Amino acid sequence: MMLSRYLVWLPAYDEASITKLLHPDDPQDVPRAIELIQAIVKFSKSQHSLLNNSFSTDTNTRADLVSINLLSNLIESILVPFINTKLSLTEQVQSLSCYAHLAFSIFHVHHRLFMPVQLYYDTQTSVKSAMFSITKQQLLDSHTSFFLGDCGDDQLELMFSRSCMIGGHNSGCSYAQALDCLGAAKDINTVFKQHPELNPGHQCLSLGKRIKDIDHINQLMWKGDITSGCCDLPSAW
Repeated sequence: MMLSRYLVWLPAYDEASITKLLHPDDPQDVPRAIELIQAIVKFSKSQHSLLNNSFSTDTNTRADLVSINLLSNLIESILVPFINTKLSLTEQVQSLSCYAHLAFSIFHVHHRLFMPVQLYYDTQTSVKSAMFSITKQQLLDSHTSFFLGDCGDDQLELMFSRSCMIGGHNSGCSYAQALDCLGAAKDINTVFKQHPELNPGHQCLSLGKRIKDIDHINQLMWKGDITSGCCDLPSAW
């Protein structure tokens, strides 16, 4: 209710578009979720000067803006490391650390009123997994880059899509048919790995102006220094 009341202050949105963002037809619509997060962050930054002026608004509105500002800091800190291609690995770790500490502090006080236990566990596990993976990369070869996106499931998505394509998108296939499809998809992956020039790619995997492309940023697009050895992990954390 609070977000629907205040996000309409943004010039780019009206009541209908905000309702669509807050209540999507598809709960797994990643692009729409990212757009909602970015709208909250944009709104919070646009009201920064208003918050600094203690006489600019009434007490209730000011309390609402402070709450949205805290929410903005929380969700921005876990989104930015994955979509801002200019960040270094150190800056990514700092941002994820910010999320982990903010989330812990709020969850410690409010528990399930803040977020579902499963969501809290999943996000904190993702952050922990990234830190462990960076450490392992530094031990294996500190001169090699570490791409945070590799902690995701893009490769699993590609394998799933190719297996479905080979099986004619048959959701009722037998165990033997599924094994055949997976084997064929694995062969295709091997061919593309050895001969990348043969891979036509996917339109949704290239970073463009559309927000849905943010869901599939790859390592070649990253501009920041993500060399694993350049990140002093304890200090950044």
